[in-house]
Amino acid sequence: MNVPILSLRNVVRTYADRHRSGWRKVHFNAVDGVDIDVREGEILAIVGESGSGKSTLAKVMLQLEKPSSGQAFYRGDDLAAASRVRRSEYRCDVQAVFQDPASSLNPRMRVRQSLSYVARRHGLNPKEGLDAFLIAQLEAVGLHPAPDILLRYPHQLSGGQQQRVAIARAMMLTPSLIVADEPLSALDVSIQAQILDLMRDLSRNRNVGFVLISHDLNAVQSIADRIAVMYRGSIVEVGRDILSAPAHPYTRLLLDARLSFDPRQRREVPDHVPLAETLTPLASQGCQFRDRCSLATEICSSAKPGLEPTGQSSAMVACHMSQSAQTDASLTKEKKQKLPGSA
Repeated sequence: MNVPILSLRNVVRTYADRHRSGWRKVHFNAVDGVDIDVREGEILAIVGESGSGKSTLAKVMLQLEKPSSGQAFYRGDDLAAASRVRRSEYRCDVQAVFQDPASSLNPRMRVRQSLSYVARRHGLNPKEGLDAFLIAQLEAVGLHPAPDILLRYPHQLSGGQQQRVAIARAMMLTPSLIVADEPLSALDVSIQAQILDLMRDLSRNRNVGFVLISHDLNAVQSIADRIAVMYRGSIVEVGRDILSAPAHPYTRLLLDARLSFDPRQRREVPDHVPLAETLTPLASQGCQFRDRCSLATEICSSAKPGLEPTGQSSAMVACHMSQSAQTDASLTKEKKQKLPGSA
């Protein structure tokens, strides 16, 4: 099997925050023991509620944040011990697309200036001329007429056009992987579908891998090869079909909370599950989800579960009660199918 482009092993990112009393600092793990591989040409989606550590994990992947502990590997090489040349290769091969395209583009620069800076900075000397090269980059991401787009400022573009320019800027270096942190949240629903189609086409036609950070389960389910679910800094479930066959109670909770496009489908959110913001910090040795889980037992308080195979399409889950959760999910699904008006 080919070596993954990017691998994280037991990565922890710790921050210090001031205690409410102001007398001492409180340390918390925004990323807590994450193990994940990103393979050549795949689209990996990372989902979870706000504050689960998705964006911090993206920053660690991009080396914008250094892990407090653990290791990050680029094509098998430890980035912490990599040479300057190897780290430069990594920065070119792993690119970023940020949440707000307007903020990621210099408002004082026309599109041509922004893209030309990248070309000069990385020594791109196209034989056909710089303008022809930049036009080809814009056309490759569906921007037309490209010569006109080159002369515009970011504020003269729509949100979808700004995001396409950001993707074109990342693609100029022919990367193997693009880490996209919430690239859809600032866009209209119709534009979101177009950006997702663009990512799918780039993945298929140019073998570009994507790490797609999102809270929109419906969007990522339509494009992702694998989905990883994060909760309180840890990956609790990862696999190809986990949204259709969830093995972790938290994944089920996310699925119950999402909106359906079918007005006949009833949404039922369990009333016994407390909200995340009402929780107090938990000790790291137990399951972080135990105080919101109806299946929690004594072992959930004493031992933190690790990712284990579920036996379904190479999926993995971090749950002591995963078998009970799968059984409960099947019963709930059958119950919903019997409800009047269910699709």
